Amino acid sequence: MDRLAKSFEFYEHQRSLNKLQFYGLSTWLCFRAKPDEEKIHLSLQKVVELAQQIGGKDHGFRFVQVPMSVMMPEAFVEPWQPYSQNTA
Repeated sequence: MDRLAKSFEFYEHQRSLNKLQFYGLSTWLCFRAKPDEEKIHLSLQKVVELAQQIGGKDHGFRFVQVPMSVMMPEAFVEPWQPYSQNTA
């Protein structure tokens, strides 16, 4: 999360300079992994909360890209990424 925070700080700074409008994450596995898969699973909720801590309510984190197919359906069919928009 520390490295992700530094990345978000960089992106938010670029947004403040009007060099970037939005940003996101493209991952192969972390959003498809089971929550008990330590050092692999990443909580989307925590990522959004981190973006809000760094960039405020109008942060630029807008996109997530994960592979989905018949062989990799986890992001679509598994309840491993609960999300509540009631974050601060």
